[in-house]
Amino acid sequence: MSVNLKELTQMSRPLKLLYVEDDDNARESTYRLLTNYFHEVVTAVNGEDALEKFNAQKFDLILSDINMPRLNGIEMLKAIREQNSNIPVLLLSAYDDSDYFLQAIEFDVDGYILKPLIMNQFSKALFKIVQKINLLSLKENYQKKLEAEVKKRNAEIEHKLHYDTLTELLSRYSFFKDISKLYAPVILLIDIDKFKVINEVYGSNVGTEVLKKFAHLLKQTLPEEESYKVYRLSADEFAILDTIHHIEPEKYELLIARLFKYLNNLKICIGENNISVDITIGLSTVEENGYESAKIALDYAKKYKKPYVMYSSKIDHRKESSLTLKCRDDICSAIDEERVVAVYQPIVNKEGKVVKHETLMRLQEKDSYSLMSPFHFLDVAIKTRLYEHLSSTIIFKALDMLRRSEHTLSINFTYSDIKNRSFIRKIENYLLEYPEIGERTVFEITESESIENYDDVKVFIQSFRKFGVRFAIDDFGTGFSNFEYILEIEPDYLKIDGSLVKKIDTDEKSYILVQAIVKFSHKLGIKVIAEYVCSETIFLMLKELDVDEYQGFYFSEPLEEIEVKE
Repeated sequence: MSVNLKELTQMSRPLKLLYVEDDDNARESTYRLLTNYFHEVVTAVNGEDALEKFNAQKFDLILSDINMPRLNGIEMLKAIREQNSNIPVLLLSAYDDSDYFLQAIEFDVDGYILKPLIMNQFSKALFKIVQKINLLSLKENYQKKLEAEVKKRNAEIEHKLHYDTLTELLSRYSFFKDISKLYAPVILLIDIDKFKVINEVYGSNVGTEVLKKFAHLLKQTLPEEESYKVYRLSADEFAILDTIHHIEPEKYELLIARLFKYLNNLKICIGENNISVDITIGLSTVEENGYESAKIALDYAKKYKKPYVMYSSKIDHRKESSLTLKCRDDICSAIDEERVVAVYQPIVNKEGKVVKHETLMRLQEKDSYSLMSPFHFLDVAIKTRLYEHLSSTIIFKALDMLRRSEHTLSINFTYSDIKNRSFIRKIENYLLEYPEIGERTVFEITESESIENYDDVKVFIQSFRKFGVRFAIDDFGTGFSNFEYILEIEPDYLKIDGSLVKKIDTDEKSYILVQAIVKFSHKLGIKVIAEYVCSETIFLMLKELDVDEYQGFYFSEPLEEIEVKE
């Protein structure tokens, strides 16, 4: 294989060669040959001289004789390999000595050339080693470019991670990283009021420009000499963090005053639009959960239309929310494990004889026979939309009890029950299947401001009167007590709210109101039931007022069991 000398020269020209030869004549003639290929050739007269020059300069390639005084080529190679294991080395020798070959291989020699030089052999060996050097150089350059590109990309990613792309303020990531370093971070959360309206009225492009200009003005508003950092956390929520490790209340009061002076009722011009911007601020200086606390303060300020609020435990309802979630889980568990229980409280007449029972709801506690009053779970059930399931369970338990017994039962219905048409149809179907229970059934409807449409209630009543079902208005006498509504639906019973009944012996107004309800009801042919009767005194006073029926602990607590048919 012939070597392209022009290509060899092009590849070797940029390289720096260390040439080692102890023979003056050989060194001189070979040096002239080498300068045809290499731009710079440094000569050394023996191994020691070569090591000194190798340590003092940087070379791309070494060409060395083997048999030399004062450190031969193999010994020199060994010393060089201890410092640099990668530099290419070609060895020259006039001797066909297998020991030299074996030792040269041991120290990773890259080529072996016999003297006197044969031009074709020399150029081939040189071409291979120079080509290798160039390939390694290309690889190294590519690696450097790749590393530089990766470094550049990483820097870009790092910048995007730490800075908000839109406003160039510090990012949400930076904010949480920075507050983690502070014992009690001082955090001001700033919200642009009704920013959603700005977007809707002017468009998202204008909204984006508002955010940019607001961010710029926010940063300019802060005193330069102070230790504040500014962040954009979300669409229109910004944060200021004081990076000092101690709290200065007066300093933050001045800062808030400064922010409201320059940023509240701010006019931002975008094109022909002159947009007014107001802000709300939440401040936190607590040791733990600083952001959450500042957020609570901000939400509280927005809810109660205050310009700013500083966090305190009085406005923190997280514990209450946690208890709500636990209670919700307990209710779900009770539903899944069928621990929703119906109990029955007797309702008596003037002579104290039981005439019917009201069906009430309880939850059986897990791994216990104890029953939990609705006082502990009803509000949570309503808030978390579990009440409908509980109500449905109790209503059908009551209907089943009517089927299995001779008792008359009152069953509670809320307005949400009444509006649930599929649920009401199930009850209608049950009464169609067991028509004999209709005349022993009383549906109690709670008088409440949640009733949106009295026509729904009238339709409900009309649907079940045909089964012989009677109707009671529960908790009458509280709230708004719509008498016109009573005249329209013509209930069979009015149940006076317990808050009035239990005070008639101590509160004259309660007594007068109960008296008026009884007279009003009787004139309309409606019977009156008083609940929460807790003492003989109250019972006798109600009896004197001519109340028809009575319910309360004075007569009986709710019963877990009542007689059923054999």
